[in-house]
Amino acid sequence: MEYCKRIWPQIFPSLAALTAATLPPQVGRVVIITGSPARIGLALTRMYYDAGATSYMAARNESKAHAAIHAIMTTSTSKLPRTIKLLAIDLSNLRTVKAFVAAFLSQESRLDLCHNNAGVACMPLSQRTVQGLQPHMDTNCVGPYLLTSLLSDILVGPAATSDTAPHSVRVIWSSSLLVDTSAPSEGVPPDELENPSDDAIRNYTISKAGKWFLADRFAKHFHARDGPASEKRVVSITANPAAVHTGIYDNAPMIAIWLTTPFFATVEDGAHTLPWAAFSKDIAVRDGGRYVIPFGQWHPNPRGDLLDAMTDRNDGLGGTNYAKGLEAWAERATRDFR
Repeated sequence: MEYCKRIWPQIFPSLAALTAATLPPQVGRVVIITGSPARIGLALTRMYYDAGATSYMAARNESKAHAAIHAIMTTSTSKLPRTIKLLAIDLSNLRTVKAFVAAFLSQESRLDLCHNNAGVACMPLSQRTVQGLQPHMDTNCVGPYLLTSLLSDILVGPAATSDTAPHSVRVIWSSSLLVDTSAPSEGVPPDELENPSDDAIRNYTISKAGKWFLADRFAKHFHARDGPASEKRVVSITANPAAVHTGIYDNAPMIAIWLTTPFFATVEDGAHTLPWAAFSKDIAVRDGGRYVIPFGQWHPNPRGDLLDAMTDRNDGLGGTNYAKGLEAWAERATRDFR
């Protein structure tokens, strides 16, 4: 029964709370979206562009990104002032992250929203990134960790100003239904950080649990920083957009795609989850670390073992904060790229 309570509303979600048609104007707001030239990232970028935001398409494939920008600009009917720009980044190569941030900081003095949307799945077991890391953990966790770390000051600064609405500066980490169905009880087993499984789906699932863990760790850090009242701090949460057949499954077995396709949402519907996470007035700093599910609602029944894995215990009962362990490992992995 508990399993059904977790899974059912994600496979058969309620109607979207925010859509492209109902998204309020975002003129003056600055947004970064990773993985934005295709599928959910592209749909999200289009929504924000039409709403008047200054949108930065953070992408590895520059030719694909330029084509996406051209398509967005030539088909938009919005009359709002808006901007869309491309900045290159490859989250599987940590050396590109600092350069991306430097280029962004040379153009902007504020950042209102960062979508850690990019991801890979079902990568060959023999593949390693430029830094020799397992690609799921690097692209889905370590790269976004470094990016968010380097952007922290420009997120925190605008959040504290008088002209920024409380609770409105946010970091959104895209996760997956597999966190509920398949993640191990530790979420991110420490021994698999250096010695990943031979199962590509397990590695992907662990990396998506890791994104939730990192969302929680950043939420705690943002909330603990000295400065203004808590409502003027940065919100960091995770979101499962929906089960959508996106490009990250290009390496998945065809039988798996065939079996799961009937349960896939459309790209547009999946993209509607993320504006709720980004703009809903029902979300506050105190919600940091919480989990959003399709198509814009709080997870009704998160897994207790994963919540325990993110908990700092002061009750004398022991226990391990696996989220802290992941953060420490990611910090070591990114130390030379800051």
